[in-house]
Amino acid sequence: MKATTLIVIATSLLLATSPVTAGHHSKPEQADKSYKSARTGFSYQKMLASIELTPEQQQQLKQLMKEHRTDKPKRQRENSERDEMRQLLQADYFDEVAVTALLQQHQQQRLATRVAQLKLRHQIQQLLTPEQRQQLAEKQQQRKQNWQQNRKMQQGH
Repeated sequence: MKATTLIVIATSLLLATSPVTAGHHSKPEQADKSYKSARTGFSYQKMLASIELTPEQQQQLKQLMKEHRTDKPKRQRENSERDEMRQLLQADYFDEVAVTALLQQHQQQRLATRVAQLKLRHQIQQLLTPEQRQQLAEKQQQRKQNWQQNRKMQQGH
């Protein structure tokens, strides 16, 4: 139980950009909550936690998560980038070169973060047995089908 909880928590830190199905809601505030929860990556964690892992796999997964854990300097960097952008927007004149440079820097950092996330997912896949990979693939396919159905329902209203 403890290992499963650890897996869920650690994965949530790393896979926050993973899309999750947002159900159809008749109330706008519920839809907003679903959108926010859709950005947490919970679905991948839940699918991964539902697969029976050996103690060795759990330990290896724990080590992978530890190696890829996000850190505070990243948040501090993002805050400073926001401050820089705010200063550029509040300036007396618009410095297109500085804004472009800041946006390109941000884009490169997001790209590096996404590559690291996908690398982690690949490493997790390598820990799994073929049967576990198949289980995970089936769960992902089911999630995709649910997402498509929910999207069709939302477009119909």
